[in-house]
Amino acid sequence: MEPGELRRGMSGFGLTTFQGTEIDTFQVEILGVLKGALGPRMDMILARLSGGPLEHTGLIRGMSGSPVYIDGRLIGAIAYGWYFSKEPIGGITPIGHMLDVATREHPTPSQYGKVLELDEETTRLLGGEGVSTLAPLGMPIAVAGFSPRGRQVLRDALDAPGIQLLDSPTGQGLSDQGFDGELSRTEVSIAPGGPLAVQLIRGDYSAAAIGTLTWVGDGRFVGFGHPMFLLGATNLPATGAYIHQVIPIQTASFKLGTPTNTIGAVHQDRLPAIAGTLGEAPDMMPVRVALRSAAGDNAFRCEVLRHPELSASLVRSVLFNSLETTEKLFGDATLRMRSHIALADGRTVERDQVYSSGIAPLRAVIDAVQPVGVLLNNPFAGLALDSLHFELEIGETLTQARITGLRLSPPDPKVGQRVSLQATLQPYRAEPVTELIELDLPAHLEPGPFVVRVGSGVASTRWEAARQPDAFVPRNAADVLALLERTGAADELVVEVFRAEPGFTVNGRELPGLPPSALAVLGADRSAGHLGPVQGEVVLRRTLTTDYVLSGEQSLDITLRKP
Repeated sequence: MEPGELRRGMSGFGLTTFQGTEIDTFQVEILGVLKGALGPRMDMILARLSGGPLEHTGLIRGMSGSPVYIDGRLIGAIAYGWYFSKEPIGGITPIGHMLDVATREHPTPSQYGKVLELDEETTRLLGGEGVSTLAPLGMPIAVAGFSPRGRQVLRDALDAPGIQLLDSPTGQGLSDQGFDGELSRTEVSIAPGGPLAVQLIRGDYSAAAIGTLTWVGDGRFVGFGHPMFLLGATNLPATGAYIHQVIPIQTASFKLGTPTNTIGAVHQDRLPAIAGTLGEAPDMMPVRVALRSAAGDNAFRCEVLRHPELSASLVRSVLFNSLETTEKLFGDATLRMRSHIALADGRTVERDQVYSSGIAPLRAVIDAVQPVGVLLNNPFAGLALDSLHFELEIGETLTQARITGLRLSPPDPKVGQRVSLQATLQPYRAEPVTELIELDLPAHLEPGPFVVRVGSGVASTRWEAARQPDAFVPRNAADVLALLERTGAADELVVEVFRAEPGFTVNGRELPGLPPSALAVLGADRSAGHLGPVQGEVVLRRTLTTDYVLSGEQSLDITLRKP
């Protein structure tokens, strides 16, 4: 039934689940139609609800998508309401708008939408919600395994208006309700009014958006009556849900639910509704976290949904929570993070880094997830993620050291000569340490001015990016993988002998030691995209692993003499 056929005072009923998986009925009285409430030519139906717990709870978060019928005809889904409303009065999204979402073509992964990120000023200009604003009822996000701070990280990762993270009562206490402890085996009604969940994370950690099915037909479904994250075309796992209880709250009551068995996939997340197909669900990305500390070994396994914008943030929340619940986030610590990123074609990205500071775990989590975001959003084909494995070793002390001095012997070396370098390290609250490094200066070098510099592996990578920036611009999928693994370790002491001589890279490959004639020809090339400047040449590099996480840099200007 279209909104134009409705009149004030018409009555009907709606379907939802107040407890368990059984579908309940509530009463509906039509109060009018709000023209253009959702946008141009997108009306909203205003109605008063009654029955069940509604007179006590008001509108309930998790009812989003509950279908409403007048004279036996479907008119739409409960989806909107007011904060602090004294009566269960809300907005119904017309079914016509929702079915339009269901008829859209299924996307391919390259067509997935992205989350819109707004800065504070843009948000202010666009305006915010107030108590007098008719707003989406919002989504309860049923979570399990997350600490209070971990829930806040997850909340920030999802970054959608109206979501409410709620503890999901899984496991204990379910057997007396006819369960064997595994809700994934629970049979649910795939019918209008039945619970609908979208699984974000499952396993040792769990998170799922809870709503209601509105319409099912021809192997498709529509639900919620408002957007979830407004992703557009997407591919997310849809499940049923078990509703444990409706929790009455003055501001916004909500359903306390838990995701159950898989029912299909969400392919569209639009303003009027979410929509998808019944049957096969998209696979999720396995994530394993192994943590070793003085307290023992811990391992966590879960899966996160696959999405170019959401996956990295969800993985970050899993890593963050694993550290907080088993160890700590703040205070003196040294942490080594080994990341193993497996691609669908069998290739891998291996990263190994060490951190030592008062916020070492936080820095480790941020750095570990960065390549996941790069791979999910890179412009090249063939870099589909398969799984993630993180190994963390954490200690309770600082192992920092600053590079405070550098001495060369002899101070005026000759080409081809062996020289000794003494690098002085100042550990945290300990006596200075001297590292001795011997170098054989290449015999083919032209005499002249050079720079000897020392720093950590991280500093060396930064030097290289400044020296030949074009080599850090990926031109294909293989370049992306190589750059992700090109991260010097913070516990490495790197020594370089550097000559400030201009050069070029061609398609990212350095051409060192070019004669002046070749430099002139390349410098006159007026094409773009394959030539890049090089600011100097590294003629010798040595790397030494230390017992410290290094900071600071030192350098010496020298002049190499003839033999």
